[in-house]
Amino acid sequence: MMLAKSNTPTPFPRVLVVDDDDAIMRAVSRVLGSDESIQIVGHTTHAQAGLAMAASLKPDVVLMDIHMHGLDPFLACKQITESTGGHSRILFYTGFPRDNYLDRCLAVGAAGIVSKHSESLRNLAFAIRHVAAGNTYFSPELDKRLVEREDGVTSSRLATLSDREIGVLRELSLGRTQSEIADALDISERTVNKTVGDLKIKLEVQTINEMLIFAVNEGLVHPELQFVDRQKKDD
Repeated sequence: MMLAKSNTPTPFPRVLVVDDDDAIMRAVSRVLGSDESIQIVGHTTHAQAGLAMAASLKPDVVLMDIHMHGLDPFLACKQITESTGGHSRILFYTGFPRDNYLDRCLAVGAAGIVSKHSESLRNLAFAIRHVAAGNTYFSPELDKRLVEREDGVTSSRLATLSDREIGVLRELSLGRTQSEIADALDISERTVNKTVGDLKIKLEVQTINEMLIFAVNEGLVHPELQFVDRQKKDD
């Protein structure tokens, strides 16, 4: 799922780097700039400035950090796509890979996400060339989280969870026992126990603690911060 069908490669993709960490922005720009197959046309630490630069320079690829002050990066992705007539492809770059980001990335038509922790700068250069050629790229640790739902839509594991599974996971993250969860959701303890088992399978975890870490990382404790297009049915 990581690599889409290859088109004719772009020999020297023009790249704009947008990262609000100045040190990272300059280091990434410098290393990528030393790669003879990539041309760095600009860099900035501000999402709003990145939007203006993309509209002016029309780079082949915009490498954009997800955690930016000001303009929401996923909104910026849509605006860059519109301002460049679809020419510029957005490749997100993050140190906090989450399922939630996968769904937002797919929703706005971005070319993919690269993890800052698991990918070397050499692999980042490959990812840039790959998306410049019209393909998509997700770091292996993110790619393995992508699944095809029953409706044929590609999404994260989070988006495959039913309302009941989300409810049980959220109650667990609040420290409630299975008996308390059953009372809170008006279901039987047997159903709660089955749902916990289903969650372990879907999330590919072994313990409740791993499930809780997932819930916290994905913002399920604060659902108002969550963006996900889930299927509307219970298992």
